[in-house]
Amino acid sequence: MVRYADDFVVFCESKEAAEQSVTTLTKWLNERGLEFSPEKTRIVHLTEGFDFLGFNVRLYQAPKTAKSGWKLLIKPSKESVTKIREKLRGQWRHLKGQNAKAAVKELNPIIRGWANYFRISVASKVFQQLDEWMFRREVRYAKRNHPKKSAAWMQARYFGRLNPERDENWVFGDKESGMHIVKFRWFPIERHVLVRGQASPDDAELKDYWAGRNRARARDFTAGRRKLAERQSGCCSICGESLFNGEELHVHHRVAKHCGGWDSYGNLALVHFYCHQQIHARADV
Repeated sequence: MVRYADDFVVFCESKEAAEQSVTTLTKWLNERGLEFSPEKTRIVHLTEGFDFLGFNVRLYQAPKTAKSGWKLLIKPSKESVTKIREKLRGQWRHLKGQNAKAAVKELNPIIRGWANYFRISVASKVFQQLDEWMFRREVRYAKRNHPKKSAAWMQARYFGRLNPERDENWVFGDKESGMHIVKFRWFPIERHVLVRGQASPDDAELKDYWAGRNRARARDFTAGRRKLAERQSGCCSICGESLFNGEELHVHHRVAKHCGGWDSYGNLALVHFYCHQQIHARADV
């Protein structure tokens, strides 16, 4: 069984076993005043596949690459891809008439969050397709904002080798500041590393092991947040617990800006959303 919150999937070796598991689980849920969602509950064969938490899980024929002749692939679901395109399309429309800096600020967090979520799956092809789709939206944005300008002018204005770490000439952004829209394929596919054996976060002897896992997870952050997480060894500077417990994260100014505090790393700390609230609640008392 694979579970996340109140959503779960049960894998069985036969259809009969799957039907029996539904009966057993229905009884178990009813005893606790709960029941299955009829719209979400179904029995399918893995060759048909199913969607779970935005991913599509399906068994594919692979006679040349797998000994069994089959390979299980987990990819971003078609619905997830459609939703991210709709969200980005809506943002592009909202950006009509605004400059490239505004586009970068609006779109990068969306792209970064979606890519980091799906990078653990077989997503390279989807990332490539989304980048091609984004390029067409970028060209449309330039044409809409400058209908009388030539293609060469728009290329010189919006596209270039803006990411010094990438040997790519067609990166969209603001030439003056160097701000640019990130690409989905810049987020390398990284498989989730299983926890070692029966390792528990509560085991004091494994403190270094869990700190190392936390530091690795910080790679999904922006450069600034990643540096803060590494300085804090992946722990909240207020409660001392792991930053990666699912809570929203905020950047806290140790000395408030209105009191003369700077945006320097020495004055910043990465904290949980609720820890941040507690800090300001005490300050207001």
